[in-house]
Amino acid sequence: MTLSATYSVKEIANWILDYADELGEPVSNMALNKLVYFAYEHALTSYGRKLTEAKIEAWDHGPVFREVYSSFKQFGAEPITDRAKKYNTRTDSVETVHPDLAPDDEEIIMEAVASMIRLPAFILREISHDARGPWSKVWNHTGSSNPGMEITDDLILSSLPTSRLSR
Repeated sequence: MTLSATYSVKEIANWILDYADELGEPVSNMALNKLVYFAYEHALTSYGRKLTEAKIEAWDHGPVFREVYSSFKQFGAEPITDRAKKYNTRTDSVETVHPDLAPDDEEIIMEAVASMIRLPAFILREISHDARGPWSKVWNHTGSSNPGMEITDDLILSSLPTSRLSR
């Protein structure tokens, strides 16, 4: 049984972008999606903690959160220089999503991404393509591939553990 969180995936993405800025590390959309995924995977497999309810999809370049991809697709492969936004119905305006994460969850995310945040996107992509991992199990199934295929919690939990933190 896992504990559910109330964070939007945009909060997590913006937190990681803020952390990367503190370190002076540029992050592209592809790298950000992988870092959010690795944080999610780490929280789930190491702590039984579910950071977000957002769907994880298996795309050609690895695990993707559609909301994160869409928020930053205008940057292409260039470093992200903005933050994810949301529409506020009360104020009828678009505003930046401000991360409001519990300190324990910030620590979990930092554990997951600290050793990876300096890696280029293509290396993060390669790590996410581990043949024993959830992305590969979804993407390389015996049927035709579909970019909307879901990487479920059960699949993440049942996949062979990979030592991402030691990279």
